[in-house]
Amino acid sequence: MGAGKSRPCTDDASSTPSTSGTKTEPQTTTTASDLDDSAVSSSTTKKEKKKPPENESGFNRAQRICRKHKRKYDACYTAQLSSKEEDCNDLFEEYRTCFLRVMAKDMEKRGVKVNESSMIGEYKDEVADENKNR
Repeated sequence: MGAGKSRPCTDDASSTPSTSGTKTEPQTTTTASDLDDSAVSSSTTKKEKKKPPENESGFNRAQRICRKHKRKYDACYTAQLSSKEEDCNDLFEEYRTCFLRVMAKDMEKRGVKVNESSMIGEYKDEVADENKNR
């Protein structure tokens, strides 16, 4: 019989008593990769977070840190293209702010001078103005 098919129950005396009147579960095959995956998932209850690279800085660091904001914005933008009813401006501003904040901190940490006419320079001016108004 094929995998996943059960044998019909019979009331003959020749049938096995353990199978009469009960349903049989389909047999599944287990591969070595299934065993490896289940062993890993059952042995650790929490997912181990990947550690960021030691020398990570700049654009790669900003991408990693702001990934959630970008995913939200990308999903909204895709929905906006199909339905024309979504407004994604707030999500874009969250992503932009996150990205520029991380880049500005990284540049300060590395001692890179920020040009005032660059996006990061303009972002720093915005933050300074907001802090003055508070």
